[in-house]
Amino acid sequence: MVLILVWLLVILFLSVIPTGEMQTKAESDKIVHFVMYGITSVLFFKFIKMKLSITKTLIVSVSLASFYGFAMELLQSVLPWRTFSLLDEVANISGAFFFGIIYAIRENYRKR
Repeated sequence: MVLILVWLLVILFLSVIPTGEMQTKAESDKIVHFVMYGITSVLFFKFIKMKLSITKTLIVSVSLASFYGFAMELLQSVLPWRTFSLLDEVANISGAFFFGIIYAIRENYRKR
């Protein structure tokens, strides 16, 4: 649980700091979003997996990671030095789903 909280705080910090010229619409920015929220989904999955089935755990972990990504985008929309990006949110959801599916498949094979 501590690892998830620390990770969420790191994302929060990275989401609110002024970026100057660093915030771009470049593909590399979308890759960062994809990976960060993929990791978020896996961390949620690891925490939740003992309480639910693999399928339910996947749905909950992807949903939580995606919701957190959306919350960070909303937060950025009110900061004068940041902007809301729908493409960033698409990258967040895609990463959470992709990493979540891969991790769920891995966990399913480990149980067999």
